[in-house]
Amino acid sequence: MRLYRIGPARWLPVLNGRGGSFENGGRWNEPGDPVLYLGTSVSVAMLEMGNYLPSPRLVPASYRVGIFDVPDDAVDTWTLDDLADDWNLYPHPGSTRAMGSEWLRSNRNLVLLVPSCAVPGGLENIAVINPRHPRMSEVGLVDATQQAIYNPRVFQGV
Repeated sequence: MRLYRIGPARWLPVLNGRGGSFENGGRWNEPGDPVLYLGTSVSVAMLEMGNYLPSPRLVPASYRVGIFDVPDDAVDTWTLDDLADDWNLYPHPGSTRAMGSEWLRSNRNLVLLVPSCAVPGGLENIAVINPRHPRMSEVGLVDATQQAIYNPRVFQGV
């Protein structure tokens, strides 16, 4: 399975899960639980990055699209039916943090697919990766050279 992450080129190969969500918690993890968040497509990764930048014109020059390979047989999936009604609220609700951290700590699997909040109605997924899983060594960065993230025509009025 291919997964995608956008960020500073120097940090894309670092897969220890001790970034901002480790420090502050994220939608699918409590603070102190290492985790990686990736998109199941480049477009989902772009939309998710939009949660952190005021404009696609402000993507830092150091950012690249990271393309990762993960094993297809190491994936769990949660659908909307598995989630509490508040799963997509911001700030991140305690329900999703608790569910995600329980999944991470259980070491049940390497990857958890969950609906993306950046895409309406749970129509696309993101991948939550457990860096403490025994199969983490099977996650590989395939490429991180793509620098042009948004087409200049996108959001011209912004």
